[in-house]
Amino acid sequence: MRPPTDCWAAPLGDCYQKISREHLVSECLFESDQIMVQGFDWCLNEPKSIGLSNLVRKNLCTKHNSGLSDLDSAALHAFNVFRKSIDLNHVREKIKRPPLWNVKRFEIDGPLLERWFLKTLINVCSGQKWPIGRGSHRKGTPSKELVEIAFGLGCFRDGEGLYITSRAGEQIDSMDRVNVQPLTERENVVAGRFNFRGYRFFLNLTPQEFKMDGNSHLMHQQTTFKCLVQERLSHVINIKGW
Repeated sequence: MRPPTDCWAAPLGDCYQKISREHLVSECLFESDQIMVQGFDWCLNEPKSIGLSNLVRKNLCTKHNSGLSDLDSAALHAFNVFRKSIDLNHVREKIKRPPLWNVKRFEIDGPLLERWFLKTLINVCSGQKWPIGRGSHRKGTPSKELVEIAFGLGCFRDGEGLYITSRAGEQIDSMDRVNVQPLTERENVVAGRFNFRGYRFFLNLTPQEFKMDGNSHLMHQQTTFKCLVQERLSHVINIKGW
């Protein structure tokens, strides 16, 4: 029997026969079984409420689907760190005459989170009208290089990979929300913009430099967020390992 051709990880050459239902965005991130979705052909102009189990596509074989489960865990950990950060803000903002509190420190695995963003961008674009990455020539299919990076078998080149975008004085609107916006050049997906629980990320699939609009800045490598409450350091989020 031939391996399934619908698996976007087929360039690895070790597919199982059965295609599984892969969530376009990891289901573990959401606490409700009902979610609001917008941007697909069937919900382009206004959000629609659907069951979380319906936001799936048959685009990975069972082996490669399960092989990316560590990325879902890394994304959930990051999501929970951002949740805890906001909860801590709310608690400490209500303290009158705050005592000297312990500074909380949170860590996020940067390389695993970077691969999760790549996996999610591929999931959203797979089977659609654009080749994914400059090295791909088939619609809705990632290049072999990107597949290898998603599975930890390769690395992004200099200038490529995940960035955080920010503006001076920006307020984080942190909610259980994930937005994905593929960016194309000519006929290929070359990048993706994400809103990940209020934090804005940018995944660059090409070595060329991208210029952000307005006063936005890109931050790469080891990134540390220092969170102040009542003008005092409350907690630190460290995205390490890039």
